[in-house]
Amino acid sequence: MKDPTSPPFDPLAALEPIVRSSVNESVYQALRNKLMHGEYRAGQLLGIQYLADALGTSTMPVREALRRLVAQQGLEPMPNGTTRVPLITKARLDDIRRSRILVEGTITEWAAARLSPATLDTLARLAEDITRARRGRDGIATSLEQNRVFHFTIYQAAESPVMMAVIESLWLQSGAYLRATREFLHTDQEPADQLHESTIEAIRQGDYARARKCIELDVSWIFDRLSLESLGIDLPAQPQPG
Repeated sequence: MKDPTSPPFDPLAALEPIVRSSVNESVYQALRNKLMHGEYRAGQLLGIQYLADALGTSTMPVREALRRLVAQQGLEPMPNGTTRVPLITKARLDDIRRSRILVEGTITEWAAARLSPATLDTLARLAEDITRARRGRDGIATSLEQNRVFHFTIYQAAESPVMMAVIESLWLQSGAYLRATREFLHTDQEPADQLHESTIEAIRQGDYARARKCIELDVSWIFDRLSLESLGIDLPAQPQPG
């Protein structure tokens, strides 16, 4: 006879939790990083089978990753079932610029007081690594990833998932043309190098408004030098097979 004091049977309690495969997340992260680093240019078509073959996986995780990136506005769906890196227009460029300045400046001011001395030391080393990578002609991809880590380390200290989701979307939309422009504008002395160092200095001194201004200048500097001609966005998109 069943013990009347025992809890009622719950059929769901007998189920084992499903551990989702890391393949989906790995594929998403790989494509996300490629977009942020500008490895796909504006207007480029991305075929599902092509990406699956390149990543050595099935089409299912690629479809899921593309769906997430479309939701984040890093990609846009096409009528034929492929996806495309969004084209850039002057209006879109201006909108992304002002949005990034507003959002990234704000979250920097929120985050500044939360950054520990150890984290600031890490950021200072990153700033040096970014400068060193930029000054090497083959270091563009490395500097872009280090730059992302630098900014996101600051922003994540604000502990605002909502703002981080907005920032990630804006970076996904920016990557295709920011990398191309950095290649055109590669110099030994980029103002961004000093702005990273100035941001850290301002935070150490407790001048969070100045830290915000440094990040705003860092974001706006490259946008203010963009031109549609330098990005070649008037050229027809070259589809990839798949």
